[in-house]
Amino acid sequence: MKRYVRVLAVLVLLCLLLPVFGVSAAEGFSYTYNTDGSSVAVPAPYETITVVSGDAFGGKLSEPEDFYATEEEIFILDSGNSRVVVLSDDLTFLREIRLTGQGAPAEFSEALGICVDHKGCIYIADKGAQKVYVSDGEGNLLRTIDAPPADKVEENFEYTPSKVAVDTAGVIYVISANTYSGALQYEPDGSFIGFYGAERVAVTAELLWNEFWKEILSESAASGIKRSVPTSFIGFDLDRENFVYTIKGGTGEGVGQIRKLNPLGTNVLFGENLQQAAFGDLETHFDSQKNLTIQTTFCDLVVDDAGFITALDSTRNRLFQYDQNSNLLFAFGGSGDTFGTYETPVAVETQGGCLLVLDRSRGSISLLKPTFFGSNVREALSLFGDGRYEDAKAPWEAVLQVGANYELANTGMGKLFEKLGDYESAVAYYERANNKQGYSDAFALRRDEQMRAGFVWILIGVVAALLLLVGVVIYAERHPKDEYAISRKAADYPFYVTFHPFKGYEELKYSKLGSILASLICLFVFFLSTVMSGQLRSFHFDRIPAEEFNLFLTLASTIGLFVLFVVCNWASSTLMDGEGNFKEIWCFTSYALIPYIITQVVATVSSHFFSLDESAFYGVIWTVGILWTAAVLFMAIKEAHQYTFGKTILVFLITLLGMYLVLIIATIAYSMFAQLLSFIVMVYNELRLKIM
Repeated sequence: MKRYVRVLAVLVLLCLLLPVFGVSAAEGFSYTYNTDGSSVAVPAPYETITVVSGDAFGGKLSEPEDFYATEEEIFILDSGNSRVVVLSDDLTFLREIRLTGQGAPAEFSEALGICVDHKGCIYIADKGAQKVYVSDGEGNLLRTIDAPPADKVEENFEYTPSKVAVDTAGVIYVISANTYSGALQYEPDGSFIGFYGAERVAVTAELLWNEFWKEILSESAASGIKRSVPTSFIGFDLDRENFVYTIKGGTGEGVGQIRKLNPLGTNVLFGENLQQAAFGDLETHFDSQKNLTIQTTFCDLVVDDAGFITALDSTRNRLFQYDQNSNLLFAFGGSGDTFGTYETPVAVETQGGCLLVLDRSRGSISLLKPTFFGSNVREALSLFGDGRYEDAKAPWEAVLQVGANYELANTGMGKLFEKLGDYESAVAYYERANNKQGYSDAFALRRDEQMRAGFVWILIGVVAALLLLVGVVIYAERHPKDEYAISRKAADYPFYVTFHPFKGYEELKYSKLGSILASLICLFVFFLSTVMSGQLRSFHFDRIPAEEFNLFLTLASTIGLFVLFVVCNWASSTLMDGEGNFKEIWCFTSYALIPYIITQVVATVSSHFFSLDESAFYGVIWTVGILWTAAVLFMAIKEAHQYTFGKTILVFLITLLGMYLVLIIATIAYSMFAQLLSFIVMVYNELRLKIM
């Protein structure tokens, strides 16, 4: 009876949660990427207010390819109906425009792009007709923009205009499909200026190799080698300052998929570092129905008055919004047949802080308005970009109320407190944002401030340390020790061989005082120091979060590798006439871990004093420690087996090779066991289903 009651309770709970799941699916999943490149869910940045289609446009749209929004009106290129539909800013139908006059087409051939200049003139790029039509606001054809003069382009150039844009000075930019020389640039009167913003071919090893073979092969043989050409433009937009934002063809992986070009055609859109200038999805998505991996392919973008860039992905039907530092603010939208999703979105526009999305298959326009979360993110970034740091505090705090783990907000608060001189708070927010560079900068400023405040005490401490060192040296000179008169116990050797490896291991070999208990203590401290180093070193030097600590992996990388080294060295020395037995190899090797333990402790402590800009000093500590450990380990193996210098090196190499082979065999065995276990489970499930 109790079992049925539990099942009923679960069903009731699921029914109560259904409305919540419905809203989530309707609005689509919203996310961003953290600094580790993993997707993180965020509150919805935009909500769909309305979707209009059908008779709302004075007749159903047919193959709408593009649209353009001014402050008061929206112009839709209804390509299939050879007209332009004009809506008001609230998506109310106003009128339709058909081109008239001498040379005006009865029907568009393959119209793909539309633009409206500040004078109200309409520009329509017709790829099939190989023309750009220019008309007034009533549809009267004023002129056409045709192919450039033959002497200004390459021999096989084909003029196929697909997109068009006009800046505030009247300069016209035209994208010709499959053209790799950049956008075509025209004067306001239609005279050709030249190409603009050509993408350069990236020099790679493959490119250099192909060029090498083209030089030595015959022309017919070289024709089969893949050509290296620049990436073509597939879409663009202009901001208020006439900067041209372009989309390169292909997927969104890599740096520079979206570019911001200045008047010289130079890309001036970069992130705070190159890793942040990768656009689109950073994680790959597999479509099980199509059996292929889906990658981001942008088809359109728009830049709003605040400088935020919104790009439309045609593969997963999502919108990606970026700031001027190439930071992904959020990705949202998605495929589906519910409210707030899309079937075949082809264009995105902005108007009054809202977004508009044109869906070709549905013949519809969706109006999206920023939510509380989205509007506060945008407001905070805008205020901070204008230097109004204190004014940005309130919207950042509002963002953190609904998304406490939103990294951009925590970074924003960190920068805010850093500008205000509150380095303690800045460090805390940078750590929440996983922003190591910001943390390091604020940490250095806080450290310098603390050092200035405690300069007197620091000076006293340094003087006292120097006096103590001088006293120790004087005492040692006045009371010299007779090394040969000293009788060492087994417990003395671990530290003695650490600082006197040549003499220490020689004595240890002949005294036979290697201690298993001491070696086990060394191994435990080695494991413990590795754990503590990962957990206690400063955040900006890659501290491992407690929730990510893996006990098995740590054991395998410390005790496991130690045991594997000892076993492989024992096996190698057996073949190479080594005199050391297994106990001696075990003890000698474990004692050689002490320099590494000391290095970990010193490096962990020093990480709380150095910033990333001073990481060279941190690196020196590790370099010295690794060399020290290697030297002690080398002497341990040499004296344990009584080898010469050269033979010790040879045995070391054989030992490492043996470890490598063992790891490969273990990996293969694990894979085979996992497959066998999976097969057994599958057979068991099949038998159980047939029996039942």
